[in-house]
Amino acid sequence: MSVHVAIIRRPYDRLLLDGRKRIESRLTKTALPPFGCITPGERIYFKISSGPFFAVATTARVLSVDALNPTDIDTLRKRYDKWICGDPAYWKAKRHCRFATLIWLRDVEPTSLHPQYKPQYMRAWYTLAGATDPMAGGSRYGDAFEIELTSGSFTQNYVRLGKLAGRFPASCFGGKTRDRAGPSITLKLASGPTVETDIVARQNMFRWRGWGPWLNKQKLKPGDRLRFSPEGARTFLVQPVRMR
Repeated sequence: MSVHVAIIRRPYDRLLLDGRKRIESRLTKTALPPFGCITPGERIYFKISSGPFFAVATTARVLSVDALNPTDIDTLRKRYDKWICGDPAYWKAKRHCRFATLIWLRDVEPTSLHPQYKPQYMRAWYTLAGATDPMAGGSRYGDAFEIELTSGSFTQNYVRLGKLAGRFPASCFGGKTRDRAGPSITLKLASGPTVETDIVARQNMFRWRGWGPWLNKQKLKPGDRLRFSPEGARTFLVQPVRMR
């Protein structure tokens, strides 16, 4: 499977992460990527134009249409703009395009990860070999993912999993007391200790409360992230990701 890099402008980055923008649209006058180059299940890394990578998503559905005319463009706008979130200037600029690719997105997550690629002037989409996907990592235990740090991670020594709790084995979630805990997870902290812990189910956070000193040693701040790379069914390499 291929992996993709999509360049977008503000404020579409915020709309994407907020969940309001659920379809990525690419309308062109010629058959440029991603037209005919993307299939469901493939991953897309999103980058702000002249800015950083900020999100990753998985393709859920693709609609490709050619030989369009202005009336067809108006029909696409009326039918799908609720999820595309295009402003009037966008649709005016695309009125005479002949090729359209609409991509339904799922599993949208913030990330600074991205494939290595060679940027080209004015190019807004790149389709790359699947081997360049940094989240695949060649691990049979799953893809890497990132969890954002909050101020509580530093002041109260915890890391909350949020919506990414499902990336960890369900049997590793326990109650408030140790005797109700599930089997432990091994966290191999980069340049730090290896930690055995479980997850407190109600709070969706690791039971281990020694995060603060390690995070400060890594010179991290709230808003930075931790990258979890599965190395086994219950083992994760944990690496710092600085967002500045």
